[in-house]
Amino acid sequence: MCESNVYIRNEAEDKLVMEDVAQLKDHDGKIWIVDLLGEEKEIEGKVQEISFLDHKVFISPKNL
Repeated sequence: MCESNVYIRNEAEDKLVMEDVAQLKDHDGKIWIVDLLGEEKEIEGKVQEISFLDHKVFISPKNL
């Protein structure tokens, strides 16, 4: 499978937000993610890095 895990990246550590993310949309400073089971989350921030080999997406929170 090719799903990714989404993390919030800050100075101290990377915090896991959601596993097995199948869909991600970036819209007006918000990141909308959906996992394989249909659970949805919305995060204020921007995509900082995507690692296709490691199946990881890192988001910088808006408040930093």
